Amino acid sequence: MTTDASDAHEAALDSARSWLLVALGVSMLTTIWGVIFTFTVYVGQLSTAFGLTDLQASSVFSITTAVFLISGGVFGVVAARFPLRSVVAVAGVGLAVAAAGLGAVDSYVGVVAAFALLGTAGGTAFIVVVSLVPQWFDAHEGTAMGITMAGNGLGVLTIPFAWLWLFERVDFRTAFAVVAGAAAVVVLLSSLVFRRPPGHSESTGTVGLDWLRGRLTDRDFVGAALGYGLLWGWYYVLSSQLVDILTTNGIDAAVAAGAFGLVGGVSIFARVGGGFVGDRLGPRTVFAACVALAAACVLVLPAVGSRPALYAVLVGFGIGNGTLAALWSPIVLTRFGADNATATVGLLNTSTAGAAFLSPLAISALRGVTGGYSVPLTILAIVTVVGVGLFYWGTAPESEQGVLERAFSIASD
Repeated sequence: MTTDASDAHEAALDSARSWLLVALGVSMLTTIWGVIFTFTVYVGQLSTAFGLTDLQASSVFSITTAVFLISGGVFGVVAARFPLRSVVAVAGVGLAVAAAGLGAVDSYVGVVAAFALLGTAGGTAFIVVVSLVPQWFDAHEGTAMGITMAGNGLGVLTIPFAWLWLFERVDFRTAFAVVAGAAAVVVLLSSLVFRRPPGHSESTGTVGLDWLRGRLTDRDFVGAALGYGLLWGWYYVLSSQLVDILTTNGIDAAVAAGAFGLVGGVSIFARVGGGFVGDRLGPRTVFAACVALAAACVLVLPAVGSRPALYAVLVGFGIGNGTLAALWSPIVLTRFGADNATATVGLLNTSTAGAAFLSPLAISALRGVTGGYSVPLTILAIVTVVGVGLFYWGTAPESEQGVLERAFSIASD
């Protein structure tokens, strides 16, 4: 019996069904990222439709991304305790209810409720995809994950054009129902075939309060988690406010609306290229360099007023985003071990919830106080550099910890 199960498991790996799950994963991530993380494209339409202030609109995105990350992170810790098909189906229903629900509400509270449900359902579907696909591969695991994660970039590359096309023809509520409804359909169809490979067993007995306490009292893990949350803040600000930043700089609104799509397009290639270069130069070094590049782009963003400068900055953001997505998980699992990998990745992922919630709100509030984006984005760039420094320190091999601590001590003195 054991031999039969083992044979079935080996036969399932790298099979046609494995690649079907990759295709469905790409479709799920494309539509989910497209409806949530292109917020900057439709925030103006949302604000007009529901009479929201700038701060209220920013809070909608902050709440959505926060629950997206928290729900995904929590599910990552307890993923093996649930049958995947039913979880994916429930996530699809949640997306459908959010798509329809926005058409039935007429207040800020109602908008927040609809988007919170959207984030919860989307985050749950996301963590299922990124934790399930590797289980179905052996020889082609890296390639499969690279292709699957390209769905994030495809979402922000293609869906903005769908928003713009719809806005020329229908009102915002209808457009949202179409895009979010498409995501719901994809997730519901995926639920029909999503399951773990035959003979796969989850060793979740060690994932309990003791395991969680051990992670949360591990200084290196806490440092890496705090840094990881801080270094993502720039991405959430761009997701919610890039169009406003660029139009404030005098960039044409149509060009600004497509700008975030270019970031996604570049990030697709950066996911593959970042992994390739990271294998040769060291993933932590490449990771830190590319996030520092993104921080530099944040710093100069308020001064961007021409298309050539804009495109150069967007390429920098795409490289930073793609490299982030490609390298963070291998870095974390190399440092903290692959045992209970889904739980470790899920727990770390929750650290970004604070950045997702606070960054757009803080930038909006600081802009109101200072009257522009220069000061807020300068602070954001500094926070990003601090974040990558903490992440780099927290994920350093134990043999390097003493050297880094002495270096930080000298720098602080």
